[in-house]
Amino acid sequence: MARSLGLVAYSLAMARIIPLVDLVFLLIDRPETPANVGVLMQFDPPAGRSATSVVREILRSYRKAVPSAPFDCVPDMQGLGLPQWQTVQKIDLRYHVRREVLAGPGGDADLNQLVSELHREPLDRSRPLFRLHLIEGLASGRFALYLKSHHASWDGRSALHRVFRSLSMEPGPLKPPFFAGEGGSTGVLPTAADTMRWVMAQALGLRELLPALARRTNRPADLLPKVIGNQPFAGPHTRFNLPLEAERSFAGFSLPIADMREVAAAFDAKLNDVVLAVVDAGLERYLAALKERPGQPLVAMCPVSIRDPDDLETTTKVATLFVPLGKPRVAIAERMRQIAANTVAAKRELGALSNEAKIDFALLAFGLWWGAHALGLDAFTRPVINVVVSNVGGLPEPHYLGRSRLVAAYPVSMLADPVGLNITTLSSDGRMDFGIVANYAAVPDAGEIAAHCVAAFETLKRQLPKAPRSAAKRRPASRRRRPVSP
Repeated sequence: MARSLGLVAYSLAMARIIPLVDLVFLLIDRPETPANVGVLMQFDPPAGRSATSVVREILRSYRKAVPSAPFDCVPDMQGLGLPQWQTVQKIDLRYHVRREVLAGPGGDADLNQLVSELHREPLDRSRPLFRLHLIEGLASGRFALYLKSHHASWDGRSALHRVFRSLSMEPGPLKPPFFAGEGGSTGVLPTAADTMRWVMAQALGLRELLPALARRTNRPADLLPKVIGNQPFAGPHTRFNLPLEAERSFAGFSLPIADMREVAAAFDAKLNDVVLAVVDAGLERYLAALKERPGQPLVAMCPVSIRDPDDLETTTKVATLFVPLGKPRVAIAERMRQIAANTVAAKRELGALSNEAKIDFALLAFGLWWGAHALGLDAFTRPVINVVVSNVGGLPEPHYLGRSRLVAAYPVSMLADPVGLNITTLSSDGRMDFGIVANYAAVPDAGEIAAHCVAAFETLKRQLPKAPRSAAKRRPASRRRRPVSP
């Protein structure tokens, strides 16, 4: 009896309840929409060493690492109880850490094609949900590291922390990989009590959200602001909203952060507004070339982290902005002004809500879309969003994997109905790197969107508002002295 109770206690200690938001990512995971998120990083090997020798060194080191939470767990959804994370006692790292060689030597297009193929493969749920591929054979002499995990394991901010923690700010020895903690687990898995508290908090958030939405709906027309905040279901039907298929296309591009900050300052806007304007203008150019220019502004879903600075819990903690972008056919400078105003309004509206109500807002919007989709009403309703645009943040300093310098880090995010286009950014070492993941059936070559976005940014730089000329200082008028009266 005592032994049985001990086994039960051990099982409870080794398992953790899967939070509801993370469970959603597991439930929507299917061959057409694998919930994989990751990053493609490129490195310059140190002087005097080949990419092949460096890759083999990293491969040996990483296969000796000891995975830590959540990368030592698998989802257990078969029992009668709540779905749980179950710790795995034996992990085959030869399966999880792989070496790939491009035929060639290969260029960026070959690397992007390989990443597209690797990213679309669903993760094996009988094993911990991560894979890491070290890639050599690039014509540039560099090597690449593509890693992916399940979105149920982390969100963009927690992924950024773990991935960059595995790098160094100075060249030196290799640090433990992202899936292994230094000196043991650094992940914090929520308990059943944490999950119950979360459910109760979301219920209170919904009680706060519904009256706020009712007040917004019932405002008289003459009291509506000129710039309205979040606008789900306001965008047009585009090819980005076609049903998702399994194949993906991927591309990346980079912009200098200094130039982007200059643009933001010229328009009295934020860096994220520049990101949205560049993406919006690039997408309009792409659609116009296909003679599919939309008649209404696109609506972008912009995830917003709601983590405290010291919160490292391995779960998803994001709210969502639904930002209407620029009007069709407007110059990119005017597009920039419209987007900056729209994001301010969307943030102000969301900022008035608690974190729980913010999450409920997104859950409600996508729940309404799912209900309409399940009833076959897609032809009669607008898509909830047209594109996902996310900035996961970054670190300004140079970073190294051992003694190899990081030269690019393109996020590779997931796609889920009803949108087949995700553009995510990550900043490092004076660059902002953009990763584009697209539904291949709608966008066979994501590189075309990348090229249009780069061209749009160059146009935006040429249309910066001119600083007002300072009024020339006038010399004081000379006055004749009157003769002194006698």
